[in-house]
Parts: sequence; C-alpha cells; structure tokens
Amino acid sequence: MHSSMPASPARWVLQPEQVLPTWQIIAENDATDSANPMHDDASARQLGFAGGLVPGVTLYGYLTHPLIALFGEAFLHQGSFEARFRRPVYTGETLTTYVRVSACNNATYTFELALKNAAGEACVVGSASFPGEAQELPTLTHSVPLPAVRRPATPEALGSNPQLGTLHEIFTPAQSAVLLRGMGEDLALYQSVVHPAWLLRQANMVVDSNVAVGPWIHVASKIAHFGVVHLNEPYTVHARVAGLSVQKNHDYADFEVTIATTQVVMWVMHRAIYRMGAALPA
Repeated sequence: MHSSMPASPARWVLQPEQVLPTWQIIAENDATDSANPMHDDASARQLGFAGGLVPGVTLYGYLTHPLIALFGEAFLHQGSFEARFRRPVYTGETLTTYVRVSACNNATYTFELALKNAAGEACVVGSASFPGEAQELPTLTHSVPLPAVRRPATPEALGSNPQLGTLHEIFTPAQSAVLLRGMGEDLALYQSVVHPAWLLRQANMVVDSNVAVGPWIHVASKIAHFGVVHLNEPYTVHARVAGLSVQKNHDYADFEVTIATTQVVMWVMHRAIYRMGAALPA
C-alpha cells in the first residue's frame, strides 16, 4: 500500500468547483546543458521552434506548487498526477497555474489542472487526485548495469530488450538550491525533500543514459507518489520500455520508470516522441 506519511493538518475542506489560489512564475529553460537538443536554442530553431524548450518536467514542477502548498508532504506520499504537454514554452514567458476541484468522493479530491501562458492558452493540461487510489507498491526490479554503448533510438533496438540500465543518484543541498532558485520555488518543504520535478527529470535522464536519442519531446506523464527522497539520500532509477507506437509519422515510446530509496517513492509512465518524422510546428 502507500507508504506511511507524516502527521497531517486538520482535514482539508474543499468544495467542488473551488479554484485554488494561483501561482505565477517566469519560465526558465533549466536544461540548457541537457543531452537533448530540444533545449538548445540553435538546434530547436532548426526544427521550427522559436528557441530551446522549457522542459516538460519543469512545467510539471510549476503545476505541483498549489497542490503541495495545500497538502504539504502528504501529497508526495499519497497523491497522483497526470500531465499532458500541449504547447511549447520558452524562457521568459509568464505562466499561471489553474487548479480546480472537479470532484470530492469518499474524502478523495480530484482536480482539473492547467498551466496557462500570458495569452490564456493552456500549455499543460492534466488532472490530480489526493489521496490517490490505494494501490500496491510497484514491483522493483534488480539493478541493471548501464550499457557501455547506448542503443540506437529505433523501434528494433528499443523493442529488443525492454529493460534499461539503472541510475544510482544522490541530490545534494547545493544542487537543490540551484533548482529551487531557477523554479522560483519557496516552499519550506524543499529545504529537506527533493522536489518532484527533479524526480520526474530522472525519467529523461535514464532514457538519455541508455538510448542514443537525438531531439526528442516529452509529451505526457502519469505519476503516482508513494514517498519522498531526502537531500543527500541515495536513490535508484529503474526503467523499461513499456510500449512503442507511431502517430502522425512520429515514433512514440512509453517508458515505465520507478524511483526508489529503501522503497518505491515514485512511479511514472513517461511518454515521448523519440524520433520525429518531420519538424513539429512552433
């Protein structure tokens, strides 16, 4: 089942259709050093975009802020989240969160989510629930060594062996301070706990460490939270190829990613266009 969580405040009282306080942020491309050319201005422009894209994992992080501000660490033990990335976002854009209570059933809240740009366009849409449906912790596979040579980004190579090599990581207070400053994040929780945006970024990093991808685009993620990673605490990132498909001449992959300390703390189904048939519209 979900891991035990810290003592919670008095029961949260929310009403259907209630909109949580908004949070506004100036977007920052915090992945300019990424192996993915989509976050590089020159490379992204060659593909028809206006510049390097702000990572989807960072946009997801912005959108978690109202929920974590309300529920605190409890959300990171029992919350679930789904995000779909619909429009490119560039450094300097003003973004505003929109989180509405869509239902309250049996003390479980569900939310409609959006991250909107200055024109009011939804760049990210999704949903969340708290507490999420009780479920067994995902089965954790044994660690697999990272490959000496990354496999090609082809359906044949990805389908030949679904299991990817395992990352072994630690996130330090110094690294966290840089991340939080770039995200404009000031919740006190993150002085000791790793931000979920960084944990979701591990899905990108484990793919980059195993597959010789070129420009690729994160299009959606489903996330279940089971606990937290503390700063300076070792964690592992396990991944496998869960599905491959072709849509509108683009090759898509679903990567199932599990992050664990002494137990699973996050489960992710991460969808990406790993091979583009043609440049996508900016």
